[in-house]
Amino acid sequence: MKIYPLSFLLPICWLSVDFTKAQTSTYTIQEELGDSKNLDINTYVLYPVSRVKNELDAVLYPNPVDDLLNVKISGAKGEKISYTLFDMSGKLISAKDEKNSSFIINMGSVLSGAYLLVIADEASKKSFKIIKK
Repeated sequence: MKIYPLSFLLPICWLSVDFTKAQTSTYTIQEELGDSKNLDINTYVLYPVSRVKNELDAVLYPNPVDDLLNVKISGAKGEKISYTLFDMSGKLISAKDEKNSSFIINMGSVLSGAYLLVIADEASKKSFKIIKK
């Protein structure tokens, strides 16, 4: 790989970058390689990662949990939200329909170990690993 001083590279390629819009976005950087007249040219392209807004997601805390697991759901579609709690062997521990996007799951009577919490709305499901102390 050849390294060229910045003063040499700037006349070759002029970059037009607009940083005036302040956004919270995620980007992917992809390296495009090229070779022109014995020059190694590395071009980096910045692509915005398109994320579907309002997709089902949840914040679970504390995890690992002692007794009470707080659940805050965002991006739920419809009014019906439910959860099912399984142990790692697939045994159903509890299931419940919730009316609010924030609720508490009492895990005081559950043995220590790893569990799978499946949260569902009217359009999708999402799984989360929960650790019980």
